Amino acid sequence: MTARDASEKRARTRPRNWKFVAAIITALAAALAVYMLAEAGAGGAIGYALLVVLPAALTAFIAWVGSMGRNWPRRTFLLVPVWMALAAAVIGAAFLREGVVCLLMALPFWMLFGYIGIWPVYLYRRDRARVDPATFRAHGLLLLPFLALLADQQLKPPGETRVVVREIVVDAPADAVWAQLLAIPAITADEGRWNMSQDILRLPRPVAAHLQGEGPGAIRDALWQEDIRFQEIITDWEPGAALQWRFAFPDPSIHERTDRHIEPHGRHLWIDTGGYRLIAMADGRTKVRLWTRYHLATPFNAYAGWWGERILGDIQDNVLAIVAGRLAKSMAGGKP
Repeated sequence: MTARDASEKRARTRPRNWKFVAAIITALAAALAVYMLAEAGAGGAIGYALLVVLPAALTAFIAWVGSMGRNWPRRTFLLVPVWMALAAAVIGAAFLREGVVCLLMALPFWMLFGYIGIWPVYLYRRDRARVDPATFRAHGLLLLPFLALLADQQLKPPGETRVVVREIVVDAPADAVWAQLLAIPAITADEGRWNMSQDILRLPRPVAAHLQGEGPGAIRDALWQEDIRFQEIITDWEPGAALQWRFAFPDPSIHERTDRHIEPHGRHLWIDTGGYRLIAMADGRTKVRLWTRYHLATPFNAYAGWWGERILGDIQDNVLAIVAGRLAKSMAGGKP
């Protein structure tokens, strides 16, 4: 190839490269606009527009413009949803203050529907690498998320109530267990157990729980890492048998330090009540059951509930491990 041929080739390629870059910038701007409108709307950001239609439309748009006049191999098409999902995650973390849990929950949607969106583009381009752009108005794809957003605002997400339960068997009578449940002061870093939610996703761990009063109406003040505070207001008090409470969040500490889309008293998630049940066993041991009831209101309750089972289950397992460890020390004659 002569220098003149190479120069002409670069001249032909440059406009297509700029079109591709412009397409990516346009797609990201559209994504940001949809996100901001969803956040401001009554439906919130957890909806079909942001998690289904947006990734499908953006990847289809970018793939169409990027492959226009080119012979993209299959692997290039397959990489578009991956890079798009990663870009959305980076932008969400760096500029939109999204937490790691929200990003991990959203990534499978962006990957799945990104591939669904890109598939018809790949099929169309496979045998038509050089098609007049007028045959397909790619920018029309970017209107789809906004139309879906209008539909989201009119749809009330289905509500669902779920209960997460964890149990542990301890070598102690129910009366001894009861005394350890009422207050758990000064939890040290070596107490509890390893779990994915608090050791990998870095969710806060409990630091202390203090009891004010006795019987129904008493208040357990809970303090967690990152200066998170909330209350458990006792609604059922059965010494040696059961303790139940409703959750209260009297200050904004938990709202300021958790993902706003999964905060415990938000529009999509509402953590309601919880409690312990002590079950005496024939061999003198006690089964300690810890449960939490919460409400969901999303278009994807089954998926959100799967995450709720794991995250709340990890937190409960950790609390039960703390109680069991202190009971073991107490029964052995050491300090709890």
